[in-house]
Amino acid sequence: MDKPVRGRREVYRLRIPLILKFIWAVLRGRTRILAADVEATLMAARPKPQARNVQQIPAEGSFVLVANHYERPGLKVYWGGMLASHAVARRRTSQKSLRWLMTSEWYDFRLGPLPVPVWATHWLFRRIAQVYGLVIVPRAAERGVGRAAAMRSILNVVRDREEAIGLYPEATGTGQLIEPMPGVGLFLFSLSERGIPILPVGIFEEEGRLIASFGSPLSIRVARGVEKGERDRLASQQVMVAIGRQLPRELWGAYASAIEEALAQEPASR
Repeated sequence: MDKPVRGRREVYRLRIPLILKFIWAVLRGRTRILAADVEATLMAARPKPQARNVQQIPAEGSFVLVANHYERPGLKVYWGGMLASHAVARRRTSQKSLRWLMTSEWYDFRLGPLPVPVWATHWLFRRIAQVYGLVIVPRAAERGVGRAAAMRSILNVVRDREEAIGLYPEATGTGQLIEPMPGVGLFLFSLSERGIPILPVGIFEEEGRLIASFGSPLSIRVARGVEKGERDRLASQQVMVAIGRQLPRELWGAYASAIEEALAQEPASR
């Protein structure tokens, strides 16, 4: 995909009534329907965000959606997540929403100019997860038992309940692709080994419009006997290349060479 990101850079804002309803739900611990809030938000955005290649989204069964962490001033990363969630909801035969993985806490989190203590983000993020049915993933620094419980919860969602989950492998960033956090590749590889498809989606802007472009579901393949760290790297690379192929060239970042190589190996009839 060679089209550049150009045109006027829009400022995306959440609607005040929805913000107030969200705050009230968080304070009271009441659940809300993610798909309904997402649709109301996207319908009010101008220009209207667009999802492409939605036929790649499995209409039923479980999968793991992986997206690049696209963010800039005036456009928070969750806008891309909302667009991807909306596309999945419209495609799926089930009424269940895409369930995003969410960290248990956040260092250096700010509300405008005000720093938010880590303990407060811990409470806030768990309340948000409760409101929208998200899946909390403890940070690496937390006890292993917490992370093991999170893995069991994820497997319950995607394998036993045949739902879909979404995550940002990079966990941070502003636009160009960067390497995922250590362990992400192994995590996705373990799910792929269980037969769960990995669905890549590239989030970017084109002519001032927010775009979510879906790629073909993939199965991560790593040769047996590969050392753990290298297995993590290879799995991450396969995922990020699949995402990158849905992005404009200038967003390929750390995976530019790998994406070029993957494209060069395709049949000339592409």
